[in-house]
Amino acid sequence: MKRKVETVLVTLLLGSFMAAQSLKLKRTSDEPESLTGQKLYASYCAVCHGADAKGGGPFVPQLKSLPPDLTRIANRNGGTFPKMHVAEVIDGEFQRPAHGSREMPIWGPIFRSVARGRDDSAQRRINRLVKYLESVQEK
Repeated sequence: MKRKVETVLVTLLLGSFMAAQSLKLKRTSDEPESLTGQKLYASYCAVCHGADAKGGGPFVPQLKSLPPDLTRIANRNGGTFPKMHVAEVIDGEFQRPAHGSREMPIWGPIFRSVARGRDDSAQRRINRLVKYLESVQEK
């Protein structure tokens, strides 16, 4: 029971942090193009996966398991970067585990709630994140 309460509190804390980051992003510019993959990554992903995407973000001590090194996605997939799979993991709507819960937040609904119209859709945010992650793959 104590572990459940801790998990809920950590999730709420992380959600609050991400909402604050989202508001910060919205205020930087009215141009949706300013929401680059790198900026989205820094605001939503780096807290767990680290600024270098290697899995050592400041929130790691609060997690049950270490986040993966995102610079090695292609390496773990036989040298090919699986764009669609990465997009589905970020969105989270299609990868709900049968048992238990996943630690990574489901970003699709969050991105849909903060999007400001057709030029700033959740899918564009996800696509920009995927493109950024593809660009940081170790060669």
